[in-house]
Amino acid sequence: MLSIHEEINKKLDVFIENNRVPHIIFHGPYGSGKKTIVRDFLKKIYNNNENKLKDYIMYVDCAQGKGIKFVRDDIKFFAKTNIKNDLFKSIVFLNTDKLTMDAQSALRRCIELFSHSTRFFIILEDKYKLLKPISSRFCEFYVGLPKLNNKIVSLHEHKINNIYSINDEKKRIEYVQKTLSQIKKLMDEKKDIALYGVVDRFYNKGISGLDMIKTIEKTRMFIEKEKIEFLFLFNDAKKEFRNEKTFMMFMLTILFLRNKRSLENITFM
Repeated sequence: MLSIHEEINKKLDVFIENNRVPHIIFHGPYGSGKKTIVRDFLKKIYNNNENKLKDYIMYVDCAQGKGIKFVRDDIKFFAKTNIKNDLFKSIVFLNTDKLTMDAQSALRRCIELFSHSTRFFIILEDKYKLLKPISSRFCEFYVGLPKLNNKIVSLHEHKINNIYSINDEKKRIEYVQKTLSQIKKLMDEKKDIALYGVVDRFYNKGISGLDMIKTIEKTRMFIEKEKIEFLFLFNDAKKEFRNEKTFMMFMLTILFLRNKRSLENITFM
């Protein structure tokens, strides 16, 4: 455990010991370890029970364009189902500052309705992008960037550079090519594929949207006309995305889930 996180974890442990877990906001710069802290906290709450961790926790990445309908429908459906014992359900919002104002208002109403049975955990960089009626209902922790070897670092960049990454570009492209071929095979067989899980694997291995574009340039999976259209669209679109995972998810969706309409209908201003 990093020393910068020790004090936060000690305070979180007190909540569990006293059986008084509040709604919590974790805010701080990208790569500070907010998500890791929350996941470790939830493992303690549910005694690392795999079934409970699966059934009682819902993760929502708001960077994927979650709007008011999702908040009203999916979250309410998850939160309103009761747990027979003294435990509560947990909903974790990632990149919560990406929610629209209307969706945030709907979230506030959900919090009011389901606080007796559900705890809400919000992860974001800038807490001031939240509506005050939401933030006022939450305990909050600021998670700063940690020091490793006397140097302030982003944990995500540290993991990519030292643990998970495929440092050789040729190997990264080979990995993307192999994965895209597997996805196409599953799609041809009409089998389900969790594209967001694919994006997670790419991201944790240090693969970027640029690696995906280079793979498309080299692959023979698509006919030449399609390939040119894809490359034109993706090179034009990449400047519109600030989140690398969202950009890769966009590319996978276009490659495998779009309908047959011309790519010319997709434009970026």
